[in-house]
Amino acid sequence: MLKPSIIGAGLGIFFFIAAHFFLTAYERCALIQDRLGVSTGQARLLKEHQKELTQKKRNLERTNRFVNRAISLGMEGNNWAYYDVNIEEPVSFAEAEKILRQTANSSAYYFKPVRLHVKTWMGSNTKGRRGKRGVTSANSPETKQGDILLTLRGSFVVRHK
Repeated sequence: MLKPSIIGAGLGIFFFIAAHFFLTAYERCALIQDRLGVSTGQARLLKEHQKELTQKKRNLERTNRFVNRAISLGMEGNNWAYYDVNIEEPVSFAEAEKILRQTANSSAYYFKPVRLHVKTWMGSNTKGRRGKRGVTSANSPETKQGDILLTLRGSFVVRHK
C-alpha cells in the first residue's frame, strides 16, 4: 500500500511544480505582452514625433528661403520709409479721383490706409458754418469750395536703397 501513496505524493508534487512553472510562464507572458504594448505605443509616438519634426523642418526651411529672398530683394524693415497722409478737405470729383488713384500700390511703394471717408460737401448751405465765418481761416474746409469732403488718413510705405 505504500506504492499508491508514494505515487499519489509524487503526482501531487509534480502537479504543484507544474502549476508553479505554468503560473511563472503565464506571468512572464503577460509581462512581455504589456511591454510589447508599451513598446508599440512608444514606437507610434516616436513616428508621430518624427513626422512633426520633419514638418517643422520643412516649415523652417521655407521660412528661411522666404527671409533670404526678402533680404536679397531689399525688403528689410530698415529699408522702408513711412510718409504719413492726413487729408481732410473739400475737393472736386476730379481731384478726389486723382488722389485715390495715387494710393494704388506699385512695385516701389504701397499705401497703408487707416481711414477713408467721403461725404457730399454742403459747405455754403450750412447755417452753423455761416455763423462762425469770423472764426475760420482761409485754409479751413469751411472756406474752400468742392464737390465732396474727403478724409484720407494713412501712410505711404516707400522702399529706399
